[in-house]
Amino acid sequence: MISLVHFNSIAITRGYEGLKIVEAIYKCAQDNPDDYLLIYENTANVDAFKTALPELNHNAYFFSNYNQTHEDLGYVEDSPFLKINKKVTYPTWLKGTTIVCLHANLINATKKSHSSESNYLFWLNSIGRLSISLGVFNYQIPTNIDNEEFNDKELYKFVKKHFKTRWVFILMLCHIFYERRFPLKAFLKTVFYKKAFLKIDVTALQRFNKKETDKEFDYEVIIPTMGRSIYLKNVLLDLSVQTVLPQKVIIIEQNEDTNSKSELDYLYNENWPFIIDHEFIHQTGACNARNKAILKTNSEWVLLFDDDNRFDKNLLKRIFNDLLLTNAQVLNMAYLQKGEIESLKSFKQWPFFGSGCSIVNREVLEKCRFDMSLEHGYGEDADYGMQIRNAGYDVVYTPQIQILHLKAPVGGFRKPHVFPWQNDEIKPKPSPQIMYYRTKNYTQKQLLGYKVILFFKFYRDYSIKNPFSYYAYFKKAWNKSLYWSQKLAQNAQV
Repeated sequence: MISLVHFNSIAITRGYEGLKIVEAIYKCAQDNPDDYLLIYENTANVDAFKTALPELNHNAYFFSNYNQTHEDLGYVEDSPFLKINKKVTYPTWLKGTTIVCLHANLINATKKSHSSESNYLFWLNSIGRLSISLGVFNYQIPTNIDNEEFNDKELYKFVKKHFKTRWVFILMLCHIFYERRFPLKAFLKTVFYKKAFLKIDVTALQRFNKKETDKEFDYEVIIPTMGRSIYLKNVLLDLSVQTVLPQKVIIIEQNEDTNSKSELDYLYNENWPFIIDHEFIHQTGACNARNKAILKTNSEWVLLFDDDNRFDKNLLKRIFNDLLLTNAQVLNMAYLQKGEIESLKSFKQWPFFGSGCSIVNREVLEKCRFDMSLEHGYGEDADYGMQIRNAGYDVVYTPQIQILHLKAPVGGFRKPHVFPWQNDEIKPKPSPQIMYYRTKNYTQKQLLGYKVILFFKFYRDYSIKNPFSYYAYFKKAWNKSLYWSQKLAQNAQV
């Protein structure tokens, strides 16, 4: 690892003295093309940062110290990468300038598109924002906490270059409506900015140093099910021919009718090459079922599965291989419906989480639970993904491993459920579950930006076409959603 030290964004390391830091970085990367560069202010706590770095087993990492960059980005970005836990290493493209670590190959790949940018904070965040979607693993390490921000001109420039043009107008609308200010000069200058781009060969950067191990793959499978006995049996048959068999399969069968009986006789009438732990309950809901199943597990790895998947006999062998490659604690596989094609070839940080196609380490499972506030609604998977990130882990997407999701037309967990707000004269918008998820996991400005988008989106669907009357109704519907989302949280804690 090569060190490059700067003071007030001017390099002071021998051989690069006096160069502006961005220029010095490109020169240093050209001089040391096979190394990681550690770039830092002369006062930075380098030892703490280096201690927090994971094993650098490929060249597609990009780390920096903690920095919010600009909270107004929340008005335009709807992702889990903005509300950052400062206590853990967190997956995000946001960057600080005090201390940075990335590979020379990545730097050299950005020369054509980014070498003319002299603003160091802008340069770092631009590469971070563009590279994360391509498969570069971006993180903030909670040392050397900064509060550097773009000014208005830089903020509008950043939004124009890295988001669709309409988001510049949304940003301006939010500034006018929520902050009562009108940065007209910064807004007008966006006319002169072109979209930023980044072309890199991520598969070349992701040449992993595979971890070798003599350990066997120790995993169990959990499957919640309801009314899908034939589909579930096919899942078990696919598991039974795996080249790497599970230790145990835990099945939580649900039927709210207290007089009903299990539909899964084949669990007992047929021979299976693994232990089956079957529990039949009369409480429906995916969150409860998965939490129950997880408590029954003991293995190092747990495969979270749906009851209507199909897959080939080498699925778990490939999963184990990718766990050894990536050192990930959570893998999300490609979950495709019939006819869908996944063209992505490289691993990437996943802004989502799928509880029907993921494998999770024991360490993570002990820190996260499916939130019962979201039972029978939407958002429990996304919320679990946020819990994973806030616990200091990442969700890694492996597109090469593909599972067929049949989307069975019978059974499942989306059985109609009567919520207490369904008889309200003014229906909550968005749904209280979505509001609960967003208030819990997103920044305040992300919530306000989402409110603006929702305002325009629902205007097309409502019968109220007078904009003033519609605005008054929308405010009531939004406040109703806030009210019920708070009730959901309270009820879950009882």
